[in-house]
Amino acid sequence: MAHAPSFPESSETPSAGLLALRACDDIDSLRVVQRAYACLEKLIGPPHPNDAEEIYPNRTEFSALMGLINEELQRRIESVDATMQSLHVALSGGGAKTAP
Repeated sequence: MAHAPSFPESSETPSAGLLALRACDDIDSLRVVQRAYACLEKLIGPPHPNDAEEIYPNRTEFSALMGLINEELQRRIESVDATMQSLHVALSGGGAKTAP
């Protein structure tokens, strides 16, 4: 996965191609957070009698984990949003806004 910088290093508007690449990277990073949530879902789901190891995290540990995941998810959503707004500007000519 190519990691384009979140914001251009110069005052120039990045190209639509660069922004599309950045959007793909941002979506991939959201998928990582989704996999973390899927892992949590498996951890806190109903126990399976065939499990060899039993895991008993406490509420404080779950709270810390969820807080960390939510912070990272928020950061990644903001990154996707910024990229998509820049892409919109680049595709609309970088100038005047159009009415919806």
